[in-house]
Amino acid sequence: MRPSGAAPPGAIPSCAEGGVLGVLPGLLGLIQATEAIKLVLGTGRPLLGRLLLVDLLGMEFREIALSKDPDCAICGNRPTRTRLEAEPGAACHDAPVVGFPPVRAAVPEITPEQLQGRRVRGERVVLLDVREPHEYAFSDLPESVKIPLGSLPQNYEKLSPADDIVVYCRVGGRSANAVQFLQQKGYGKAVNLAGGINSWAERIDPSLSRY
Repeated sequence: MRPSGAAPPGAIPSCAEGGVLGVLPGLLGLIQATEAIKLVLGTGRPLLGRLLLVDLLGMEFREIALSKDPDCAICGNRPTRTRLEAEPGAACHDAPVVGFPPVRAAVPEITPEQLQGRRVRGERVVLLDVREPHEYAFSDLPESVKIPLGSLPQNYEKLSPADDIVVYCRVGGRSANAVQFLQQKGYGKAVNLAGGINSWAERIDPSLSRY
């Protein structure tokens, strides 16, 4: 269950999509390195059970104390869940582009193994890559049609509704959003590649990098 007042899945873009002030990762990296040294040496007061908020625009550092929820279904005293499950359309570091509504229901998916089987059998499948151009350097399927999610509303008609379209991104969040959009536009045969190109690299083609 999402905490009261929390933003819905897809409402907040990732740093890769929304941008980040360049010096911020450097500053946070130094803080993380300092914390690691303190933990290794067993000295100082590490940020355990504490959340440090950094606001560089106001140059403010605030701290929030955190306590464990004894009723948490995952880490509480009587856990009932053994693994994390994201809400539909949500994927860590892969939130949909602002302007696209969050995915409201499960979208049709195909696993990497199922897609590979169709390719081996020679079935015609159109691959649609909705990542940003800078991501191609990490891993790429050159035969894909490349339309970044943010420009899909202006370019989706380059695709044919008659085709079997497999949409992918990094880990499946943006592509789920794209499949929802295409389905609403009459592209009923569009499906999401479960786990994105990272899952494809892990399970089908280890020569590709994961990021």
